[in-house]
Amino acid sequence: MQSIENKKDRRIKFLGMRVIKTVIAVYICFLISFIKKSLPFYSVIAAILCMQNDSKNSWQAGKSRIIGTLIGGVYGFIAIILISFFKIELFNYIHYLVLSLFLIPIIYSNVYLKVPNSTYISCVVFLSITVSHGGDMAPMYFALNRVIDTLIGIGVSLVINKVL
Repeated sequence: MQSIENKKDRRIKFLGMRVIKTVIAVYICFLISFIKKSLPFYSVIAAILCMQNDSKNSWQAGKSRIIGTLIGGVYGFIAIILISFFKIELFNYIHYLVLSLFLIPIIYSNVYLKVPNSTYISCVVFLSITVSHGGDMAPMYFALNRVIDTLIGIGVSLVINKVL
């Protein structure tokens, strides 16, 4: 009798609620990007990273990611302005050195603000802005859109987790 119960406990759930909620959140991010006529990459990634097993954990993760997104966005904007101002050639060893060194104040800011869990999203947002920016003429617009896209994904994930 015991072995039958153990087999039932060890069954793999094919589609748990977290999987279903993640798929719904991603699809909504795709739809929002379609309406905005923008690429869904950043919102979709944020929705996936923010989805947790319940709304309480999702809110904690979302709050951390919002703070991290804002920190990474601000530093990303500052970096692309400084790189442009000092006429640093993009995608060479000096550019990569500058981007790497920018991680120091980003990480320190997260620690200083007592939100160390948001460090990785700060770095991801920063790098998504500075590496994929590629010399656009409107760095503020680019940085702002990356932050907005990430916040959309976080918001969608939080709403879906609360509703479902």
